[in-house]
Formats: sequence, structure tokens, C-alpha cells
Amino acid sequence: MFGGRGVAVALCSMALAVTSLVGAPAAQAGGPVVTGGPVVCAGQENTTYSPGLSLVPQPTRLSARTAYLCSVRPGETVEAKGTTEGASPEASCLALNSPRAHERVEFPGGRHLEIAYEGSAVRVLGVNIVHLTGHVLEGFGEIPGGTPVTRDVGLLPGQPPTECATGGVTAATGQGQLRIGI
Repeated sequence: MFGGRGVAVALCSMALAVTSLVGAPAAQAGGPVVTGGPVVCAGQENTTYSPGLSLVPQPTRLSARTAYLCSVRPGETVEAKGTTEGASPEASCLALNSPRAHERVEFPGGRHLEIAYEGSAVRVLGVNIVHLTGHVLEGFGEIPGGTPVTRDVGLLPGQPPTECATGGVTAATGQGQLRIGI
């Protein structure tokens, strides 16, 4: 009925939904970013790998572009754009080992945040589930390093799995969630 890709998308969505339910109580929510409170962003992500992911683990660079919709206070959302550059010392079609990344999130009015991440990734039923934790390096209203950030992304390869054995998987798309100050 759904096919393998439909099941993978459903599992990815479910994993992101579960992670969004795990938050800090208001008293522990962390520092201000846009509104003096936590900010949650979610959106579509497109990621590229260089060199392409194959069956053999190798150092790999990754680049991602994310179109976020961010909840900045109850009933108010803003659009934001995320640009992420990172690397994994041993990436393959089977695993993305110890990714480290840097993201610039641009908000309306020229405001931005620079974020540093470390993370882990697992592959479940063909979906790469990436979990990153980090902190704000710079940005509006922030004390560098003072605001915790988490980011979860579920990615589906942009090419068939057979590309792992031939040319390498060079792209993936999926949904991401960014939590600032939670």
C-alpha cells in the first residue's frame, strides 16, 4: 500500500515527532534567542555529500540547506534559512560516524545565529536519523556558548541504494527540527 519509501517517510516523521515531545520544563528552558524563550524550528532539508556515500567508510564533507518555519512565541512563527557545512571522519551508506557541523540560521531583518554541533547518526529502514547537539557561537541577544541547541534530521537518500555500490549516494532529502534554548 505505502511501499518501502512511504514506510520510511512515516518512520522518519514519527521519530521527529517523538523527539519534539522531549523538552525541558519551562524553568530549565535556557537562554533567549528571538523572544526571551525557547525557539523551535522545523522544515525541509536538502543535503549533499562529497565524495558520495558508498559501501566503504571514508572522510566525507556534507552541505545542507534547510527552509525552517520557527515558532518564536505562542501563535507567532517566522521563516528562517539554515545553511550547514560539516564533516564525518567515516561516512558510508551504512553509517554517518561522529558528524561535526556548523550552521548559520538567518532570520528576517538580517538577524542570524551561528551554531556548532557534534552528533551521531543511525540508519533505520533506509532512513538516516541524525541527532546533533551544540551551542550558539554568536548571534543576536546571545552570550556565545550560553544557549544549548539540538537538531534532529531524518534523511532519505536521493538515489537508489544500488548507487552505494557504483557511483555513490551524493544527496538526501528529509525533515529537520531545530530546538534553540531547550
